[in-house]
Amino acid sequence: MEFKDYLALISRKKGTMASFVFIFVILAIILSLAQPFKYGSSSQVLIIQNSVNSDPYLASKSTEYLSNILAKVVSSNSFFENVLNSGYYIDKNYFGNTIKGQMKTWSKTVSAKAINDSGIISLDVYHTDRSQAELINRAVAYTLQTKHGLYHGGGDNVSIKVIDEPITSNYPVKPNLVLNFGLALALGLIFFGVYVYLFPEEKYNVRLMPKFAGHKNKTREDSYQEPELTPAAFEPITETVEEVYSAPEQENEFSENLNGINNNFDNYDDLDIREEIAKHGDMKNIFGKPYSNDL
Repeated sequence: MEFKDYLALISRKKGTMASFVFIFVILAIILSLAQPFKYGSSSQVLIIQNSVNSDPYLASKSTEYLSNILAKVVSSNSFFENVLNSGYYIDKNYFGNTIKGQMKTWSKTVSAKAINDSGIISLDVYHTDRSQAELINRAVAYTLQTKHGLYHGGGDNVSIKVIDEPITSNYPVKPNLVLNFGLALALGLIFFGVYVYLFPEEKYNVRLMPKFAGHKNKTREDSYQEPELTPAAFEPITETVEEVYSAPEQENEFSENLNGINNNFDNYDDLDIREEIAKHGDMKNIFGKPYSNDL
């Protein structure tokens, strides 16, 4: 199939395209509403090494190593326990009672990511309660500052400083409705393109609202109905021409009219005819009313 033919095929199947997009948008709405709405809180901490090593490359590699290790440590059970015992008023019931349930919820609540080799760790916390999201973020940053020595061998040569205080959203950021609807639209168009390419026949069209689509596509020409013409009723003529003119009464009447016309011409002589022509200006005025172009 050529590209021009494919575009023409797509233009003829707008109803199918709308149906695919509608289905994926409905799925996006269902998946979004099935998830709890969560607020977000973000902050950043910086790892600083107080070493006497003058080699900047080695110092950079050491900082990158520490940031990656501490970012992974944040998702551990040991770090989770230290955060709960940090003195911040964190709701422990939110994470459940079993270790498996606590770690599953913790992994969905806190996210730590090392930014390249800069030694910066980005902390993101998501919670259904806005105040809890900010408290957990502060507790994680505080635990990294005070308990980082438990997870590396640098001792006092390593320190952590908060460079960005927690910034908490005023509205829920999860699920991301704009992103979900954008993906639903894109997936709907992709699936529509593949479906039309594999099944170009009209019988495979997908239309969720056939009545609405048919009414919308109805044109003026389709709504015009040609009036029905009934044949005119004609009475058959049973009499022939000879029978009509052979009737005695009509024959006598015709003879009288003919004789009357001849008698009128007999009463005119040549002088009278000239006077009539001079009076009326035309021979036609004598025998009858002249024809006019307006009639």
